[in-house]
Amino acid sequence: MKHQLEIKRLTIGTTFKLVAFGLLFSIVPFSILIGLLSLFGLSTVTWNDEPVTGISGLLVSPLIGVFVALFFTLWLGVFMSCGLWLFSTKQSMKLHYIAKDN
Repeated sequence: MKHQLEIKRLTIGTTFKLVAFGLLFSIVPFSILIGLLSLFGLSTVTWNDEPVTGISGLLVSPLIGVFVALFFTLWLGVFMSCGLWLFSTKQSMKLHYIAKDN
């Protein structure tokens, strides 16, 4: 069942948590898929402008995915926090959510 909650603003921690989980659970699986392709000889993973293939590509790709996700979390979290703070000076937000079953 959907619920609605009206809030003044999100905290910085909540913003970073939403961005971090969203990016980690999308970029890391994609990088693992790219690592699987490099396992079969495709030059999909590069490190220092050198293609990494085989088992090395499969092992390096999740690490690259985590690094990319954390890098974007840092920058997007900062920009989103500033944008949401500016938005909260003008009006409140309505969040729609699905409650956890007990």
